[in-house]
Amino acid sequence: MENRGDFRKLATDSIQDTVVAGEDLDSKSFDAVQRLKSIRANPLKLPSEQNHPRVLQISLYCFKSFPARIFHSMCLKDGIDSFALFFKNNFTNDHLPVTETELQLASDLVEKIQPDAILISIMAPYAVAARHLVARLRKITNASVIVGGKYPTIVPHEALNFADYACKGEGDLTMLRINERLRQGRDLRGIKGLWYKENGSIIDMGQDVLYQEMDDIPYPAIDEPNMFFIEKDHLDTVDPEIYDEEVLVMAGRGCVYLCSYCVNSLLIPMNRGNGRFVRLRSADHVMEELDYRMAKYYDPRTVTFNDEVFGVFDDWVEEFAQKYKERCGLPFECELVPRLIKEHNIVKLADAGMVSLHFGVQSGHDDIRKDVMHRPGTNEELLEKSRMLHANNIQPQYDIILDNPFDTAKSLSEALGLLIDFGTPINLNTYKMQYFPHYPFTNMALEAGYITPEDVSDEKVAESVLYNMVYRPKFPAFSRRDYLENCIYLIPWDGRFVRGIITRLQKKHNPLLGAIVTVLAKIRYWQSFQHIGVIVWIRRIYLGILLALRGDFKTLMQRGRDVLKKAQYQQTHTGRLSAR
Repeated sequence: MENRGDFRKLATDSIQDTVVAGEDLDSKSFDAVQRLKSIRANPLKLPSEQNHPRVLQISLYCFKSFPARIFHSMCLKDGIDSFALFFKNNFTNDHLPVTETELQLASDLVEKIQPDAILISIMAPYAVAARHLVARLRKITNASVIVGGKYPTIVPHEALNFADYACKGEGDLTMLRINERLRQGRDLRGIKGLWYKENGSIIDMGQDVLYQEMDDIPYPAIDEPNMFFIEKDHLDTVDPEIYDEEVLVMAGRGCVYLCSYCVNSLLIPMNRGNGRFVRLRSADHVMEELDYRMAKYYDPRTVTFNDEVFGVFDDWVEEFAQKYKERCGLPFECELVPRLIKEHNIVKLADAGMVSLHFGVQSGHDDIRKDVMHRPGTNEELLEKSRMLHANNIQPQYDIILDNPFDTAKSLSEALGLLIDFGTPINLNTYKMQYFPHYPFTNMALEAGYITPEDVSDEKVAESVLYNMVYRPKFPAFSRRDYLENCIYLIPWDGRFVRGIITRLQKKHNPLLGAIVTVLAKIRYWQSFQHIGVIVWIRRIYLGILLALRGDFKTLMQRGRDVLKKAQYQQTHTGRLSAR
Protein backbone atom coordinates (compact mmCIF):
# COMPACT_ATOMS: atom_id res chain seq x y z
CA MET A 1 0.00 0.00 0.00
CA GLU A 2 1.12 3.57 -0.60
CA ASN A 3 2.20 5.98 2.06
CA ARG A 4 -1.06 7.85 2.60
CA GLY A 5 0.78 11.04 3.42
CA ASP A 6 2.47 11.27 0.05
CA PHE A 7 -0.53 12.23 -2.02
CA ARG A 8 -1.47 15.06 0.34
CA LYS A 9 1.56 17.08 -0.62
CA LEU A 10 0.29 17.47 -4.18
CA ALA A 11 2.07 19.94 -6.36
CA THR A 12 4.24 22.36 -4.41
CA ASP A 13 6.73 19.86 -3.05
CA SER A 14 7.55 18.61 -6.54
CA ILE A 15 8.07 22.05 -8.09
CA GLN A 16 11.55 23.50 -8.26
CA ASP A 17 12.01 27.24 -8.02
CA THR A 18 8.56 27.90 -6.61
CA VAL A 19 7.93 31.16 -4.81
CA VAL A 20 5.10 31.19 -2.29
CA ALA A 21 3.48 34.60 -2.64
CA GLY A 22 1.39 36.55 -0.19
CA GLU A 23 -2.25 37.60 -0.31
CA ASP A 24 -4.00 39.08 -3.29
CA LEU A 25 -2.38 42.46 -3.89
CA ASP A 26 -5.82 44.04 -4.22
CA SER A 27 -7.48 42.21 -1.33
CA LYS A 28 -8.06 45.44 0.59
CA SER A 29 -9.35 47.46 -2.33
CA PHE A 30 -11.57 44.83 -3.96
CA ASP A 31 -13.94 42.48 -2.14
CA ALA A 32 -14.84 39.60 -4.47
CA VAL A 33 -17.38 38.18 -2.00
CA GLN A 34 -19.34 41.42 -1.92
CA ARG A 35 -19.15 41.71 -5.69
CA LEU A 36 -20.60 38.19 -6.06
CA LYS A 37 -23.45 39.01 -3.70
CA SER A 38 -24.14 42.29 -5.50
CA ILE A 39 -24.45 40.72 -8.99
CA ARG A 40 -26.71 37.90 -7.78
CA ALA A 41 -29.88 39.65 -8.92
CA ASN A 42 -28.37 41.39 -11.97
CA PRO A 43 -29.84 40.46 -15.36
CA LEU A 44 -27.70 38.81 -18.02
CA LYS A 45 -26.43 41.50 -20.37
CA LEU A 46 -25.74 41.24 -24.08
CA PRO A 47 -22.13 41.87 -25.12
CA SER A 48 -21.85 45.51 -26.10
CA GLU A 49 -20.19 47.31 -28.96
CA GLN A 50 -18.44 49.57 -26.49
CA ASN A 51 -14.87 49.09 -25.33
CA HIS A 52 -15.69 46.63 -22.54
CA PRO A 53 -13.29 43.88 -21.49
CA ARG A 54 -13.91 40.62 -23.34
CA VAL A 55 -13.40 37.09 -22.06
CA LEU A 56 -13.83 33.78 -23.85
CA GLN A 57 -14.78 30.70 -21.81
CA ILE A 58 -13.69 27.43 -23.46
CA SER A 59 -14.75 24.00 -22.24
CA LEU A 60 -12.92 21.00 -23.69
CA TYR A 61 -14.92 17.85 -24.45
CA CYS A 62 -17.81 18.84 -22.22
CA PHE A 63 -20.67 20.89 -23.61
CA LYS A 64 -22.52 20.52 -20.29
CA SER A 65 -19.63 22.05 -18.35
CA PHE A 66 -20.95 23.74 -15.21
CA PRO A 67 -17.85 25.93 -14.61
CA ALA A 68 -17.78 27.39 -18.13
CA ARG A 69 -21.53 28.03 -18.08
CA ILE A 70 -21.46 29.53 -14.58
CA PHE A 71 -18.56 31.85 -15.46
CA HIS A 72 -20.35 32.89 -18.67
CA SER A 73 -23.38 33.90 -16.59
CA MET A 74 -21.21 35.53 -13.94
CA CYS A 75 -19.35 37.69 -16.46
CA LEU A 76 -22.54 38.74 -18.28
CA LYS A 77 -23.96 39.84 -14.91
CA ASP A 78 -20.71 41.57 -13.96
CA GLY A 79 -20.59 43.91 -16.96
CA ILE A 80 -18.00 41.85 -18.86
CA ASP A 81 -18.54 40.91 -22.50
CA SER A 82 -18.40 37.13 -22.27
CA PHE A 83 -18.37 34.44 -24.97
CA ALA A 84 -18.55 30.67 -24.45
CA LEU A 85 -17.10 27.98 -26.72
CA PHE A 86 -17.76 24.27 -26.16
CA PHE A 87 -14.96 22.53 -28.01
CA LYS A 88 -15.74 18.88 -28.82
CA ASN A 89 -18.13 16.43 -27.21
CA ASN A 90 -17.56 13.86 -24.52
CA PHE A 91 -19.82 10.87 -25.06
CA THR A 92 -18.14 7.93 -23.41
CA ASN A 93 -16.10 5.90 -25.91
CA ASP A 94 -17.25 8.23 -28.68
CA HIS A 95 -14.62 10.92 -28.36
CA LEU A 96 -13.07 12.10 -31.55
CA PRO A 97 -9.60 13.61 -31.76
CA VAL A 98 -9.17 17.29 -32.50
CA THR A 99 -8.91 17.96 -36.23
CA GLU A 100 -7.04 20.65 -38.09
CA THR A 101 -10.34 22.11 -39.30
CA GLU A 102 -11.65 22.38 -35.74
CA LEU A 103 -8.49 24.12 -34.57
CA GLN A 104 -8.87 26.57 -37.45
CA LEU A 105 -12.54 27.20 -36.60
CA ALA A 106 -11.57 27.99 -33.01
CA SER A 107 -8.76 30.23 -34.22
CA ASP A 108 -11.09 32.14 -36.58
CA LEU A 109 -13.62 32.61 -33.77
CA VAL A 110 -10.98 33.98 -31.39
CA GLU A 111 -9.69 36.33 -34.08
CA LYS A 112 -13.22 37.66 -34.57
CA ILE A 113 -13.97 38.05 -30.84
CA GLN A 114 -10.59 39.56 -29.91
CA PRO A 115 -10.79 38.58 -26.23
CA ASP A 116 -8.64 40.11 -23.52
CA ALA A 117 -8.51 36.80 -21.67
CA ILE A 118 -9.20 33.18 -22.61
CA LEU A 119 -10.29 30.81 -19.84
CA ILE A 120 -10.07 27.08 -20.60
CA SER A 121 -11.69 24.47 -18.37
CA ILE A 122 -9.83 21.16 -18.62
CA MET A 123 -9.61 17.76 -16.98
CA ALA A 124 -6.56 15.50 -17.10
CA PRO A 125 -7.62 13.50 -20.21
CA TYR A 126 -7.83 16.69 -22.25
CA ALA A 127 -4.50 18.29 -21.36
CA VAL A 128 -3.05 17.19 -24.71
CA ALA A 129 -5.96 18.76 -26.61
CA ALA A 130 -5.54 21.93 -24.53
CA ARG A 131 -1.87 22.20 -25.52
CA HIS A 132 -2.73 21.87 -29.21
CA LEU A 133 -5.50 24.45 -28.95
CA VAL A 134 -3.42 26.98 -27.01
CA ALA A 135 -0.50 26.60 -29.43
CA ARG A 136 -2.82 27.44 -32.31
CA LEU A 137 -4.42 30.42 -30.52
CA ARG A 138 -1.00 31.87 -29.63
CA LYS A 139 -0.48 32.54 -33.34
CA ILE A 140 -3.36 34.99 -33.57
CA THR A 141 -3.90 36.53 -30.13
CA ASN A 142 -1.95 38.03 -27.23
CA ALA A 143 -4.81 37.39 -24.80
CA SER A 144 -3.89 35.96 -21.42
CA VAL A 145 -4.56 32.21 -21.36
CA ILE A 146 -5.92 30.99 -18.01
CA VAL A 147 -6.61 27.30 -17.42
CA GLY A 148 -8.85 26.05 -14.65
CA GLY A 149 -10.49 22.82 -13.57
CA LYS A 150 -9.26 19.62 -11.97
CA TYR A 151 -6.05 19.32 -14.00
CA PRO A 152 -4.49 22.72 -13.15
CA THR A 153 -5.76 22.42 -9.58
CA ILE A 154 -3.83 19.19 -9.06
CA VAL A 155 -0.77 19.96 -11.21
CA PRO A 156 -0.57 23.75 -11.74
CA HIS A 157 3.14 23.46 -12.63
CA GLU A 158 2.25 21.18 -15.56
CA ALA A 159 -0.50 23.50 -16.76
CA LEU A 160 1.96 26.41 -16.79
CA ASN A 161 3.95 24.66 -19.50
CA PHE A 162 1.37 25.93 -22.00
CA ALA A 163 -0.79 28.50 -20.16
CA ASP A 164 -0.04 31.95 -18.75
CA TYR A 165 -1.97 31.31 -15.54
CA ALA A 166 -3.26 28.22 -13.73
CA CYS A 167 -6.29 28.67 -11.50
CA LYS A 168 -6.09 26.44 -8.45
CA GLY A 169 -9.42 25.67 -6.81
CA GLU A 170 -13.02 26.32 -7.78
CA GLY A 171 -12.38 29.80 -9.13
CA ASP A 172 -15.70 31.60 -8.43
CA LEU A 173 -14.09 34.49 -6.56
CA THR A 174 -10.95 34.35 -8.69
CA MET A 175 -13.09 34.99 -11.78
CA LEU A 176 -14.43 38.23 -10.31
CA ARG A 177 -10.91 39.36 -9.44
CA ILE A 178 -9.89 38.68 -13.04
CA ASN A 179 -12.81 40.78 -14.26
CA GLU A 180 -11.79 43.68 -12.02
CA ARG A 181 -8.21 43.62 -13.32
CA LEU A 182 -9.45 43.54 -16.91
CA ARG A 183 -11.64 46.58 -16.23
CA GLN A 184 -8.59 48.39 -14.87
CA GLY A 185 -6.47 47.41 -17.86
CA ARG A 186 -3.93 45.70 -15.58
CA ASP A 187 -2.25 42.30 -15.80
CA LEU A 188 -3.40 39.40 -13.65
CA ARG A 189 -0.31 38.86 -11.52
CA GLY A 190 -0.86 38.72 -7.78
CA ILE A 191 -4.46 37.47 -7.89
CA LYS A 192 -5.14 34.90 -5.22
CA GLY A 193 -5.60 31.45 -6.76
CA LEU A 194 -3.77 32.27 -10.03
CA TRP A 195 -0.37 30.60 -10.36
CA TYR A 196 2.05 31.96 -12.98
CA LYS A 197 5.70 32.11 -13.98
CA GLU A 198 7.95 35.10 -13.38
CA ASN A 199 11.68 35.19 -14.22
CA GLY A 200 11.75 31.43 -14.57
CA SER A 201 10.14 30.75 -11.18
CA ILE A 202 6.59 29.61 -10.49
CA ILE A 203 4.68 32.06 -8.31
CA ASP A 204 2.40 30.14 -5.95
CA MET A 205 -0.67 32.27 -5.18
CA GLY A 206 -2.34 29.48 -3.21
CA GLN A 207 -6.05 29.03 -3.74
CA ASP A 208 -9.14 30.97 -2.74
CA VAL A 209 -11.59 29.84 -0.11
CA LEU A 210 -14.39 27.45 -0.95
CA TYR A 211 -17.34 29.75 -1.34
CA GLN A 212 -20.06 28.67 1.05
CA GLU A 213 -23.18 30.59 -0.03
CA MET A 214 -24.16 28.53 -3.05
CA ASP A 215 -27.28 30.62 -3.76
CA ASP A 216 -25.03 33.58 -4.65
CA ILE A 217 -23.53 31.74 -7.61
CA PRO A 218 -25.40 32.32 -10.90
CA TYR A 219 -27.13 29.52 -12.76
CA PRO A 220 -25.11 27.87 -15.52
CA ALA A 221 -25.99 29.66 -18.77
CA ILE A 222 -28.27 27.82 -21.21
CA ASP A 223 -28.91 29.09 -24.74
CA GLU A 224 -27.69 32.57 -23.85
CA PRO A 225 -26.03 35.05 -26.23
CA ASN A 226 -22.70 34.23 -27.82
CA MET A 227 -22.45 30.50 -27.12
CA PHE A 228 -20.69 28.36 -29.73
CA PHE A 229 -20.12 24.64 -30.28
CA ILE A 230 -17.38 23.09 -32.41
CA GLU A 231 -17.65 19.42 -33.30
CA LYS A 232 -17.04 17.28 -36.37
CA ASP A 233 -15.43 20.13 -38.33
CA HIS A 234 -18.43 22.37 -37.84
CA LEU A 235 -19.09 25.56 -35.86
CA ASP A 236 -22.61 25.67 -34.45
CA THR A 237 -24.20 28.76 -32.95
CA VAL A 238 -26.95 26.75 -31.22
CA ASP A 239 -26.34 25.59 -27.65
CA PRO A 240 -26.27 21.76 -27.96
CA GLU A 241 -27.67 21.27 -24.46
CA ILE A 242 -31.16 22.50 -25.41
CA TYR A 243 -31.67 19.39 -27.56
CA ASP A 244 -31.04 17.03 -24.67
CA GLU A 245 -34.01 15.30 -23.07
CA GLU A 246 -32.08 15.09 -19.79
CA VAL A 247 -32.04 18.27 -17.69
CA LEU A 248 -28.76 18.31 -15.79
CA VAL A 249 -28.60 20.17 -12.45
CA MET A 250 -26.25 20.35 -9.47
CA ALA A 251 -27.86 20.91 -6.10
CA GLY A 252 -24.54 21.21 -4.33
CA ARG A 253 -20.80 20.68 -4.46
CA GLY A 254 -18.40 18.33 -2.75
CA CYS A 255 -18.16 14.79 -1.45
CA VAL A 256 -17.60 13.25 1.96
CA TYR A 257 -15.38 10.33 0.92
CA LEU A 258 -11.76 9.81 -0.17
CA CYS A 259 -12.07 7.00 -2.72
CA SER A 260 -8.56 6.32 -3.98
CA TYR A 261 -9.48 6.41 -7.69
CA CYS A 262 -11.36 9.73 -7.41
CA VAL A 263 -10.04 13.29 -7.58
CA ASN A 264 -11.69 14.04 -4.23
CA SER A 265 -8.95 11.99 -2.58
CA LEU A 266 -6.75 14.96 -3.46
CA LEU A 267 -9.19 17.86 -3.28
CA ILE A 268 -10.50 17.15 0.22
CA PRO A 269 -7.06 17.14 1.93
CA MET A 270 -6.06 20.15 -0.18
CA ASN A 271 -9.03 22.15 1.14
CA ARG A 272 -8.86 21.28 4.83
CA GLY A 273 -9.22 24.52 6.74
CA ASN A 274 -10.53 26.23 3.63
CA GLY A 275 -14.26 25.99 4.37
CA ARG A 276 -16.84 23.19 4.25
CA PHE A 277 -16.22 20.93 1.27
CA VAL A 278 -19.84 19.76 0.96
CA ARG A 279 -22.18 22.69 0.31
CA LEU A 280 -25.82 22.61 -0.75
CA ARG A 281 -27.94 25.21 -2.46
CA SER A 282 -31.32 25.99 -0.99
CA ALA A 283 -34.23 24.00 -2.34
CA ASP A 284 -35.83 27.23 -3.61
CA HIS A 285 -32.68 28.14 -5.56
CA VAL A 286 -32.59 24.71 -7.18
CA MET A 287 -36.23 25.01 -8.19
CA GLU A 288 -35.65 28.48 -9.67
CA GLU A 289 -32.86 27.06 -11.82
CA LEU A 290 -35.10 24.20 -12.91
CA ASP A 291 -37.72 26.74 -14.01
CA TYR A 292 -35.02 28.57 -15.99
CA ARG A 293 -33.74 25.38 -17.62
CA MET A 294 -37.16 23.93 -18.44
CA ALA A 295 -37.95 27.05 -20.44
CA LYS A 296 -34.79 26.54 -22.52
CA TYR A 297 -35.00 22.85 -23.44
CA TYR A 298 -37.05 21.74 -26.44
CA ASP A 299 -38.34 18.53 -24.94
CA PRO A 300 -37.23 17.89 -21.33
CA ARG A 301 -38.15 14.38 -20.17
CA THR A 302 -36.07 13.69 -17.07
CA VAL A 303 -33.93 15.50 -14.51
CA THR A 304 -30.52 14.25 -13.41
CA PHE A 305 -28.82 15.71 -10.36
CA ASN A 306 -25.10 15.58 -11.01
CA ASP A 307 -24.08 15.96 -7.37
CA GLU A 308 -21.39 13.61 -6.11
CA VAL A 309 -23.50 12.99 -3.02
CA PHE A 310 -27.10 14.12 -3.34
CA GLY A 311 -29.12 15.25 -0.36
CA VAL A 312 -26.82 14.33 2.51
CA PHE A 313 -28.82 16.41 5.03
CA ASP A 314 -32.23 15.17 6.18
CA ASP A 315 -33.89 18.59 6.58
CA TRP A 316 -32.79 19.61 3.08
CA VAL A 317 -34.18 16.40 1.58
CA GLU A 318 -37.56 16.94 3.23
CA GLU A 319 -37.88 20.50 1.91
CA PHE A 320 -36.57 19.61 -1.54
CA ALA A 321 -38.89 16.61 -1.95
CA GLN A 322 -41.96 18.67 -1.17
CA LYS A 323 -41.05 21.56 -3.47
CA TYR A 324 -39.88 19.36 -6.33
CA LYS A 325 -43.16 17.45 -6.33
CA GLU A 326 -45.15 20.69 -6.37
CA ARG A 327 -43.11 22.69 -8.89
CA CYS A 328 -41.51 20.19 -11.28
CA GLY A 329 -42.71 16.61 -11.05
CA LEU A 330 -40.51 15.19 -13.82
CA PRO A 331 -38.94 11.82 -13.01
CA PHE A 332 -35.43 12.32 -11.69
CA GLU A 333 -32.32 10.40 -10.75
CA CYS A 334 -29.24 11.11 -8.68
CA GLU A 335 -26.13 9.54 -7.21
CA LEU A 336 -25.30 8.54 -3.65
CA VAL A 337 -22.67 6.54 -1.84
CA PRO A 338 -24.56 3.46 -0.55
CA ARG A 339 -23.76 4.18 3.09
CA LEU A 340 -25.58 7.53 2.79
CA ILE A 341 -28.81 5.97 1.50
CA LYS A 342 -31.36 6.36 4.30
CA GLU A 343 -34.78 4.75 4.10
CA HIS A 344 -36.74 7.72 5.48
CA ASN A 345 -35.17 9.96 2.82
CA ILE A 346 -35.70 7.41 0.05
CA VAL A 347 -39.42 7.26 0.85
CA LYS A 348 -39.71 11.06 0.50
CA LEU A 349 -37.64 11.23 -2.68
CA ALA A 350 -39.59 8.38 -4.28
CA ASP A 351 -42.81 10.23 -3.59
CA ALA A 352 -41.30 13.36 -5.18
CA GLY A 353 -40.45 11.53 -8.41
CA MET A 354 -37.13 9.73 -8.00
CA VAL A 355 -37.08 6.74 -10.36
CA SER A 356 -33.42 5.78 -10.35
CA LEU A 357 -30.37 6.07 -8.12
CA HIS A 358 -26.75 5.45 -9.07
CA PHE A 359 -24.46 3.92 -6.54
CA GLY A 360 -21.04 2.42 -6.81
CA VAL A 361 -20.32 -1.23 -6.23
CA GLN A 362 -16.84 -0.75 -7.77
CA SER A 363 -15.59 -4.06 -6.37
CA GLY A 364 -17.33 -7.18 -5.16
CA HIS A 365 -14.71 -7.88 -2.50
CA ASP A 366 -14.98 -6.11 0.85
CA ASP A 367 -11.21 -5.97 1.46
CA ILE A 368 -10.37 -4.56 -1.98
CA ARG A 369 -13.15 -2.00 -1.64
CA LYS A 370 -11.86 -0.96 1.79
CA ASP A 371 -8.08 -1.28 1.61
CA VAL A 372 -7.41 -0.50 -2.06
CA MET A 373 -10.28 1.74 -3.08
CA HIS A 374 -10.65 3.45 0.32
CA ARG A 375 -14.40 3.13 -0.13
CA PRO A 376 -16.84 2.34 2.66
CA GLY A 377 -19.51 -0.33 2.52
CA THR A 378 -19.73 -4.11 2.62
CA ASN A 379 -21.51 -6.49 0.26
CA GLU A 380 -24.14 -7.01 2.95
CA GLU A 381 -24.78 -3.26 3.10
CA LEU A 382 -25.00 -3.04 -0.69
CA LEU A 383 -27.62 -5.79 -0.78
CA GLU A 384 -29.60 -4.06 1.97
CA LYS A 385 -29.61 -0.74 0.08
CA SER A 386 -30.58 -2.45 -3.16
CA ARG A 387 -33.60 -4.11 -1.55
CA MET A 388 -34.57 -0.78 0.04
CA LEU A 389 -34.60 0.96 -3.35
CA HIS A 390 -36.58 -1.81 -5.03
CA ALA A 391 -39.13 -1.72 -2.20
CA ASN A 392 -39.73 1.96 -3.01
CA ASN A 393 -39.97 1.40 -6.79
CA ILE A 394 -36.60 3.04 -7.41
CA GLN A 395 -34.36 1.32 -9.95
CA PRO A 396 -30.76 1.05 -8.75
CA GLN A 397 -28.03 1.64 -11.29
CA TYR A 398 -24.84 -0.05 -10.23
CA ASP A 399 -21.35 1.07 -11.23
CA ILE A 400 -18.49 -1.41 -11.18
CA ILE A 401 -14.84 -0.98 -12.18
CA LEU A 402 -13.23 -3.84 -14.06
CA ASP A 403 -9.63 -4.32 -15.19
CA ASN A 404 -8.63 -3.53 -11.61
CA PRO A 405 -5.13 -5.06 -11.25
CA PHE A 406 -5.74 -5.78 -7.56
CA ASP A 407 -8.72 -7.99 -8.39
CA THR A 408 -8.27 -11.74 -8.41
CA ALA A 409 -10.39 -14.58 -9.73
CA LYS A 410 -11.72 -14.97 -6.18
CA SER A 411 -12.70 -11.32 -5.80
CA LEU A 412 -14.32 -11.27 -9.26
CA SER A 413 -16.25 -14.42 -8.38
CA GLU A 414 -17.53 -12.67 -5.25
CA ALA A 415 -18.47 -9.63 -7.35
CA LEU A 416 -20.40 -11.86 -9.74
CA GLY A 417 -22.19 -13.52 -6.84
CA LEU A 418 -23.14 -10.12 -5.44
CA LEU A 419 -24.58 -8.98 -8.76
CA ILE A 420 -26.55 -12.21 -9.09
CA ASP A 421 -27.96 -11.63 -5.60
CA PHE A 422 -29.12 -8.16 -6.65
CA GLY A 423 -31.71 -9.95 -8.76
CA THR A 424 -33.30 -8.97 -12.05
CA PRO A 425 -33.71 -6.69 -13.87
CA ILE A 426 -30.30 -5.17 -13.24
CA ASN A 427 -28.84 -1.93 -14.63
CA LEU A 428 -25.08 -2.22 -14.57
CA ASN A 429 -22.46 0.25 -15.83
CA THR A 430 -19.06 -1.36 -16.36
CA TYR A 431 -15.98 0.87 -16.47
CA LYS A 432 -12.26 0.31 -16.92
CA MET A 433 -9.90 1.47 -14.20
CA GLN A 434 -8.33 4.82 -15.10
CA TYR A 435 -4.90 5.93 -13.88
CA PHE A 436 -4.76 9.66 -13.23
CA PRO A 437 -1.57 11.33 -11.96
CA HIS A 438 -1.12 11.59 -8.17
CA TYR A 439 -4.29 9.68 -7.32
CA PRO A 440 -3.72 7.25 -4.42
CA PHE A 441 -4.88 4.30 -6.52
CA THR A 442 -2.42 5.24 -9.26
CA ASN A 443 0.39 5.45 -6.70
CA MET A 444 -0.51 2.00 -5.37
CA ALA A 445 -0.52 0.52 -8.88
CA LEU A 446 2.87 2.11 -9.60
CA GLU A 447 4.33 0.75 -6.37
CA ALA A 448 3.02 -2.73 -7.09
CA GLY A 449 4.46 -2.66 -10.62
CA TYR A 450 1.10 -3.01 -12.37
CA ILE A 451 1.69 0.16 -14.38
CA THR A 452 4.71 2.29 -15.33
CA PRO A 453 5.21 6.09 -15.12
CA GLU A 454 4.63 6.20 -18.87
CA ASP A 455 1.06 4.92 -18.30
CA VAL A 456 0.34 8.09 -16.31
CA SER A 457 1.59 10.52 -18.95
CA ASP A 458 -0.85 13.04 -20.38
CA GLU A 459 -0.81 11.17 -23.69
CA LYS A 460 -1.62 7.79 -22.14
CA VAL A 461 -4.33 9.22 -19.89
CA ALA A 462 -5.93 10.88 -22.92
CA GLU A 463 -5.81 7.66 -24.93
CA SER A 464 -7.28 5.65 -22.05
CA VAL A 465 -10.26 7.95 -21.54
CA LEU A 466 -10.88 8.65 -25.21
CA TYR A 467 -11.12 5.02 -26.23
CA ASN A 468 -11.20 2.77 -23.19
CA MET A 469 -13.27 4.32 -20.42
CA VAL A 470 -16.05 1.76 -20.76
CA TYR A 471 -15.11 -1.88 -20.25
CA ARG A 472 -15.04 -3.91 -23.44
CA PRO A 473 -15.27 -7.69 -23.12
CA LYS A 474 -12.07 -9.69 -23.51
CA PHE A 475 -12.06 -11.42 -26.86
CA PRO A 476 -10.52 -13.89 -26.88
CA ALA A 477 -10.45 -14.60 -23.15
CA PHE A 478 -7.56 -16.73 -21.89
CA SER A 479 -7.97 -16.93 -18.13
CA ARG A 480 -10.62 -17.53 -15.51
CA ARG A 481 -10.26 -13.87 -14.57
CA ASP A 482 -11.09 -12.81 -18.14
CA TYR A 483 -14.10 -15.15 -18.20
CA LEU A 484 -15.40 -13.74 -14.93
CA GLU A 485 -15.05 -10.13 -16.10
CA ASN A 486 -16.94 -11.03 -19.27
CA CYS A 487 -19.62 -12.64 -17.09
CA ILE A 488 -19.98 -9.40 -15.12
CA TYR A 489 -20.32 -7.45 -18.36
CA LEU A 490 -22.96 -9.91 -19.63
CA ILE A 491 -25.07 -10.14 -16.47
CA PRO A 492 -27.58 -7.38 -17.47
CA TRP A 493 -28.66 -9.78 -20.22
CA ASP A 494 -31.47 -11.45 -18.29
CA GLY A 495 -32.55 -14.90 -19.27
CA ARG A 496 -32.33 -18.33 -17.75
CA PHE A 497 -29.83 -19.58 -20.31
CA VAL A 498 -27.33 -16.76 -19.80
CA ARG A 499 -27.88 -16.62 -16.05
CA GLY A 500 -27.40 -20.41 -15.81
CA ILE A 501 -24.05 -20.27 -17.66
CA ILE A 502 -22.84 -17.39 -15.52
CA THR A 503 -23.79 -19.16 -12.29
CA ARG A 504 -21.96 -22.35 -13.32
CA LEU A 505 -18.86 -20.46 -14.45
CA GLN A 506 -18.79 -18.57 -11.17
CA LYS A 507 -18.49 -21.84 -9.25
CA LYS A 508 -16.08 -23.73 -11.45
CA HIS A 509 -13.69 -22.96 -14.29
CA ASN A 510 -15.13 -24.34 -17.53
CA PRO A 511 -13.36 -23.32 -20.75
CA LEU A 512 -16.32 -24.24 -22.95
CA LEU A 513 -18.82 -22.20 -20.93
CA GLY A 514 -16.27 -19.42 -20.72
CA ALA A 515 -15.97 -19.37 -24.50
CA ILE A 516 -19.77 -19.19 -24.84
CA VAL A 517 -19.90 -16.26 -22.40
CA THR A 518 -17.13 -14.50 -24.31
CA VAL A 519 -19.00 -14.78 -27.60
CA LEU A 520 -22.25 -13.62 -26.00
CA ALA A 521 -20.48 -10.68 -24.34
CA LYS A 522 -19.04 -9.64 -27.69
CA ILE A 523 -22.51 -9.83 -29.25
CA ARG A 524 -23.95 -7.70 -26.45
CA TYR A 525 -21.19 -5.13 -26.91
CA TRP A 526 -21.89 -4.94 -30.67
CA GLN A 527 -25.64 -4.78 -30.06
CA SER A 528 -25.27 -1.94 -27.56
CA PHE A 529 -23.49 0.18 -30.17
CA GLN A 530 -26.16 -0.58 -32.76
CA HIS A 531 -28.90 0.21 -30.28
CA ILE A 532 -27.37 3.55 -29.38
CA GLY A 533 -27.04 4.38 -33.06
CA VAL A 534 -30.72 3.65 -33.76
CA ILE A 535 -31.88 5.77 -30.83
CA VAL A 536 -29.72 8.68 -31.94
CA TRP A 537 -31.12 8.56 -35.45
CA ILE A 538 -34.74 8.45 -34.27
CA ARG A 539 -34.09 11.38 -31.97
CA ARG A 540 -32.43 13.43 -34.69
CA ILE A 541 -35.30 12.82 -37.10
CA TYR A 542 -37.73 13.96 -34.41
CA LEU A 543 -35.73 17.12 -33.76
CA GLY A 544 -35.52 17.79 -37.49
CA ILE A 545 -39.31 17.68 -37.76
CA LEU A 546 -39.56 19.96 -34.72
CA LEU A 547 -37.18 22.50 -36.23
CA ALA A 548 -39.08 22.43 -39.54
CA LEU A 549 -42.36 23.11 -37.76
CA ARG A 550 -40.71 26.07 -36.03
CA GLY A 551 -39.51 27.39 -39.37
CA ASP A 552 -35.88 27.28 -38.24
CA PHE A 553 -34.55 26.01 -41.56
CA LYS A 554 -31.07 27.46 -41.03
CA THR A 555 -30.52 25.32 -37.95
CA LEU A 556 -32.18 22.38 -39.70
CA MET A 557 -29.65 22.58 -42.54
CA GLN A 558 -26.83 22.80 -40.01
CA ARG A 559 -28.16 19.74 -38.21
CA GLY A 560 -28.50 17.87 -41.50
CA ARG A 561 -24.83 18.40 -42.28
CA ASP A 562 -24.04 17.41 -38.72
CA VAL A 563 -25.92 14.10 -39.09
CA LEU A 564 -24.06 13.16 -42.28
CA LYS A 565 -20.70 13.90 -40.70
CA LYS A 566 -21.71 12.01 -37.56
CA ALA A 567 -22.49 8.90 -39.60
CA GLN A 568 -19.14 9.08 -41.36
CA TYR A 569 -17.16 9.62 -38.16
CA GLN A 570 -19.09 6.96 -36.25
CA GLN A 571 -18.37 4.34 -38.91
CA THR A 572 -14.66 5.12 -38.82
CA HIS A 573 -14.53 5.33 -35.04
CA THR A 574 -16.40 2.08 -34.44
CA GLY A 575 -13.92 0.35 -36.69
CA ARG A 576 -11.03 1.84 -34.74
CA LEU A 577 -12.55 0.67 -31.46
CA SER A 578 -12.99 -2.84 -32.77
CA ALA A 579 -9.42 -2.94 -33.99
CA ARG A 580 -7.89 -1.98 -30.67
